Amino acid sequence: MGVITRLARVRGHLDEALAEVFAGFDLTPADFQVLVNLRRAGAPYQLGQARLMDSLGLTSGTVSVRLARLEQRGVVVREPDPADRRSFTVRLTESGLELFDRIAPEHLASEDRHLSALTPEEQDQLAALLRKLLVSFEQTGPTATQLWGATLEPARIARRTRAAVGLTDRTGLLVTRVDPTGPAARAGLRTGDLLTHRGTTQVRTPEDLTTPGDTPGTPVTLRLLRAEEPYETTLDPFDPPSDSPSAP
Repeated sequence: MGVITRLARVRGHLDEALAEVFAGFDLTPADFQVLVNLRRAGAPYQLGQARLMDSLGLTSGTVSVRLARLEQRGVVVREPDPADRRSFTVRLTESGLELFDRIAPEHLASEDRHLSALTPEEQDQLAALLRKLLVSFEQTGPTATQLWGATLEPARIARRTRAAVGLTDRTGLLVTRVDPTGPAARAGLRTGDLLTHRGTTQVRTPEDLTTPGDTPGTPVTLRLLRAEEPYETTLDPFDPPSDSPSAP
C-alpha cells in the first residue's frame, strides 16, 4: 500500500508542476507529449497518425481532438499519407519545432528541481525500478516477451491467471505459447507452466532469466511449476531453432 499510495501522491505533485510549466506556453502536458513524439522521430519530424496514437496510448478520437487544437495554433499539420490516402501523417511545423526548443529547457529544469531530494545515484536506481515495473504493465498480450521460443506473460498476469483457476498464488512468468522448434520446447516447457527460478534466483521479470555471462554450450537450470507440480529442466540459451517441430 505504501508504494502505490506514494506513487499516486508523487504523480499528483508532478502533474501540478508540469501543468504550471506548460501553461506558460498555453499548452497542456498532453499537448507537449504530441510534440515530444514528433521531435523524437527526427527530421522531418513526422509520424503516421496511427503510429502516433499507439505511442500516446490513446484512442483515435482523443488524438484527433488533441491534434485539432495544435493545428489551430500552427504547431502541427496533418497531411494525406502518400502510401495510404485513407490515412494521415502528422508533422511538426517550423513554429512547432521552435516552440518545442523553447519549452524543453524549462521542462528539464523543472524536472531537475523536483527531484532535488534524490542524489544522482538514487535517481538512477529509482528510474531502473520504475522501468522494471512499467515493463510488467506494457509487455503483455501482443507485446509479451518472446524468449527461447516461448511467450512469457509478466508476474502480475501469472498470479491473476493462477488464482482464476484455483491454483496457489506464486510469483513467476507464465508460459502462454511454446514454439515447437525452439529451445524452450526441447527443454520440455509447456503452455501454462510457471517459470519461478533460474538456478537459485527467483524470476520476477524476463531480465531475471538472462545474464551477460551466458555462453553457448553452457545450459541454465530452470525451475517451474506445472499446475502445482514442481519441475526442473536445463536449457541452452543459444540453442538455435530446429528445422522441424519436436514434441515437448
